[in-house]
Formats: sequence, C-alpha cells, structure tokens
Amino acid sequence: MAVIEDDNSARSALGRLLLVAGWEPILFQSAETFLAAGSRDPWCSVVIDVQLSGMSGIDLQRKLHADGVAVPIIMITGNRSTALRERAEREGCAAFLLKPFGGDELLSVLEAVGDHSAT
Repeated sequence: MAVIEDDNSARSALGRLLLVAGWEPILFQSAETFLAAGSRDPWCSVVIDVQLSGMSGIDLQRKLHADGVAVPIIMITGNRSTALRERAEREGCAAFLLKPFGGDELLSVLEAVGDHSAT
C-alpha cells in the first residue's frame, strides 16, 4: 500500500495506523517521489492527499489511470469543496475521506475496497 501525504505528521500517523492494522505502507511525501520510486506491481491500494505540493492528488490519480494502473485510490483532504469531491469521484477514486477522519473509518474503507492480504 502506498500513502502519499505531504504533511509529515499526518503521513507518519497514517503509517503507524496502517502498520498496527497489519498493512505494509510505503510512505511518500509527494506525487513526484511516488512516481520516481517506480511501480510496485500491484499496489493493493493507494491513499492520496488531494492537495499535495507539486502535482495534486487528483492529477496523480488521473496519471495512474491513464497509465493503466488499476488500483483502488482513497482520496483524503481537509477541503470541504463539493466540486473537488465530484472531480475526484469523476476521476475514479474508490473513496473520498474528509479530514479529520478516524482511523477506524480509513481502515473500514480500505477493507471495503482492497484485498488486505495483498499488502
């Protein structure tokens, strides 16, 4: 599983939560560092912050889909814009979570959209 979040504390917290829950997260600070790392085929799921510095989460989602990467994408954001949510959903995200969200909420979404055994 990949987590792309530019906020250091949020990225660390997500990583700890996922590790405790049995996932094997790989953490990235930007879309660019994620792309530069190359693909881990297959990612079981990808958690992406919408508002990253550099390439946005939605632009990364669009690129992954254009490149044929068929993986559940969970978009996370503190931005309450309905238009932003609709854009992310149009681009094909599997789920859209508003910050702050509870750990149980994220884990439930991941269980619903991904294969937990594919970590």
